Amino acid sequence: MLFKGVPVHYAVAGEKAAIPCNISTPLSDDQVSLILWYRVDMPNPIYTLDIRKRTIAEAKHFPSPEIKDRSYFFMNIHPPTLILDPARVEDDGDYKCRVDLRRTRTLILHTSLHIIGEF
Repeated sequence: MLFKGVPVHYAVAGEKAAIPCNISTPLSDDQVSLILWYRVDMPNPIYTLDIRKRTIAEAKHFPSPEIKDRSYFFMNIHPPTLILDPARVEDDGDYKCRVDLRRTRTLILHTSLHIIGEF
């Protein structure tokens, strides 16, 4: 684990992994414009949710090739959650969720995902 004190989530290889990202804004009238998910050992985002100039329901989802056929970011639950289904042993690692807001500073939230077993 790269970061101390961050939430740790567990999943079984071959099953669904859920990695939440709390996108609560500091200001009640602020809005999310862009969400980028990163694995900290990879330079490019593994998932992008573009909400710029559209509603959350119309958001554009852009998963990276590494997780394209087995991922989705659910915004209609609290906290919003990145799903990897099925989880793979190589998904084990540290992640960060970058939340760009329209009016205030960018939020960066860290979490660790540990995959149990081999598939």
